[in-house]
Amino acid sequence: MGLSALAQGFPEPLSDGVNDFADLLPPEAEARLTEALSQGRADTGVHVVLVTMEQIADFGGAGQRIEDYAKSLFNAWGIGDAGRNDGILILVARSDREIRIALGAGYPVIWDNAAQRVIDRYFLPAFREDRYADGIEAGVPATYELIARPFVAGNPPPEPEFPVADIVQGIIGAFFALGIFLVVFRNKLGGMLARFRTCPRCGHRGLHQTRHVIDQPTTTQQGRGETIRDCPSCGGRDIVPFVLSARGSSSSGSGGFGGGSSSGGGASGRW
Repeated sequence: MGLSALAQGFPEPLSDGVNDFADLLPPEAEARLTEALSQGRADTGVHVVLVTMEQIADFGGAGQRIEDYAKSLFNAWGIGDAGRNDGILILVARSDREIRIALGAGYPVIWDNAAQRVIDRYFLPAFREDRYADGIEAGVPATYELIARPFVAGNPPPEPEFPVADIVQGIIGAFFALGIFLVVFRNKLGGMLARFRTCPRCGHRGLHQTRHVIDQPTTTQQGRGETIRDCPSCGGRDIVPFVLSARGSSSSGSGGFGGGSSSGGGASGRW
């Protein structure tokens, strides 16, 4: 972070994923979110950063709108790839009772609607009941599924939502629960999806996949783990190592901050 950013009172990032300055997350939730953000970034290349604060005034935002502060923090940290500008910042200010999803400059304005949908449907219902960890664990995977993944794939954003009947509201509630389920049980789901892949040796389907974190990342060192795929047909086994970014890494690429910028796009919500 440059001297100008420090002069404005922006905090130094705790990691390139979860930055829980307001201490809203219990350790197990923070671990799940760290893994979800790391996996989402590995899958899509999109850098999503979560920041919680008690109030933005604590970190140089006194008198500012959350929209302006989130844009400035986004640019001070350099979230996302500098060439694509497809990073995303999720900023939660508990005492201010505001949330902002700030989008990188590479997103056309139409994606603001998708960001608003994520806030309204996934974050705010739990936030209104002071269940911040639940809302965040629902909203982070929704950010990838409704914004990052379709954007990278070149697909249009989801259609805007309109008032619906109670039965449809129930279906939306089921998707809200599914967002939490995907984070907590991602490894199990990955194993289920692996069953549809073919074995590179015998060509049969039905691979069994498990994923293990061997060493958790620290603020100075990368973590490591293994993805293990077993074929019940031929008995073959593949072990693929993976790396978890150091929580204080400042390098670009698959970890750290890449120098991306925001032009102010995104959406906000209050509770």
